[in-house]
Amino acid sequence: MARNRTVGSSKPPHFQWGRVNSNLLLGKFAEIRKVQDQKCSFNAGDYHFWLPVLNTAVRATTHETARLKESCITSSLSDPAITLRDPEAFLARCNQQFEALSSRTKSKFVLYTTMTYSGPRLVDWIAEGSTRIYWGPSARGAALRNIRKAQEPLEHQRAFLKLPSDDDLTPMLIHVSAYDPFDAFETANDSIDRFRGLLNLLINSSKSINIFAQLSEPHAMNRFRRGPLHTVHKRDGSLATETFWYEHRWLHNAPTIKFSDPPDYRRSVQRWWEKLQKNPMREFISDVLLRYCRALDLHEADASFLGMWQVLEKLTGTDKYDQLIERIARLFKDPNDTREIAKHLRIRRNQAVHSTSSVSKEADVILMQTETLASQAIFFLIKHAARFRTIEEFYGFLDLPLDEKKLRREQRIAAFFIDYKNRP
Repeated sequence: MARNRTVGSSKPPHFQWGRVNSNLLLGKFAEIRKVQDQKCSFNAGDYHFWLPVLNTAVRATTHETARLKESCITSSLSDPAITLRDPEAFLARCNQQFEALSSRTKSKFVLYTTMTYSGPRLVDWIAEGSTRIYWGPSARGAALRNIRKAQEPLEHQRAFLKLPSDDDLTPMLIHVSAYDPFDAFETANDSIDRFRGLLNLLINSSKSINIFAQLSEPHAMNRFRRGPLHTVHKRDGSLATETFWYEHRWLHNAPTIKFSDPPDYRRSVQRWWEKLQKNPMREFISDVLLRYCRALDLHEADASFLGMWQVLEKLTGTDKYDQLIERIARLFKDPNDTREIAKHLRIRRNQAVHSTSSVSKEADVILMQTETLASQAIFFLIKHAARFRTIEEFYGFLDLPLDEKKLRREQRIAAFFIDYKNRP
């Protein structure tokens, strides 16, 4: 088994081997690689078969390295100076490649996308670090006019793919700094989905049961969903790349959300977003919102439910059923009711994974129940995360006993221990 620390490096590595046979995996690529005139070629079928395995085997140590991991791996595989017989040397080359890629000068890009909403603006723009999200820019403004002009050559491909029009959706422009158009897409895509996560959280958490849901066709819970087409542009509106991104078999039949008091909701969105940006656990909560948003974007009920169960695992810091249930129950006024609902969801989760049982007949209720557990924990963290120094302290909080007498007894014992420890 190869060691994780890159030889001769005093800095923490950007990449590490997982618990895999790294010699075997690299050997697969060594066998299918040919080097001629300092250029590498591979057997295409074997290369594409084993590349996902290698991508899984090499772990990124930060979010930034995760975004560039695949580029670092493919570049290192194609380096003729690497024999692909030394796992440590391969990791060292991946680390060097990351240093080279991440030292590039970033440029300004704009992601064009749309949102399944039509109505009053909920924000003019919001910030997430250096990223800016602009809501519904004017169709008569130069920015949107230039972008749509640049998209015109894509119309024949759009027609071929049968992508529906997004004219009745709200346009969104996300301004980012990135290394290249593809990095810009990943950065902006995550940012807008985190924002959508919060928007949907505020709507979904007040959702009631639809007793006629079985009579309707399956549909995603989220009301704020992405439109069918996404393009990356330079600041002048011209295409930064001819590559475009689209949603396969895009469908959205739910009517746009209507607000009885749009200005009040606008203030609420801005208030919650500001709380998130100032939150000491912002990175953790942002990751949860991303998972939450994408799970509830899905029309397929079983996939959506399993995605939401993963959100609960992330929030509670465990994949052990009993511990997950006990931890989530402590966030509710009536833990006994919550415990029984969580137990029922655990059984349904196992049935969905290990048998042919599906949640589709009761999808509306089951997804609402799972969302209720998750949203309670997310709102709790947005409001109260400052009380905890680390996420481990939060998990410790969730492990405290529910019995108030026992809790106060432990509090007195802890106070006695502190006094005893500090005795003269």
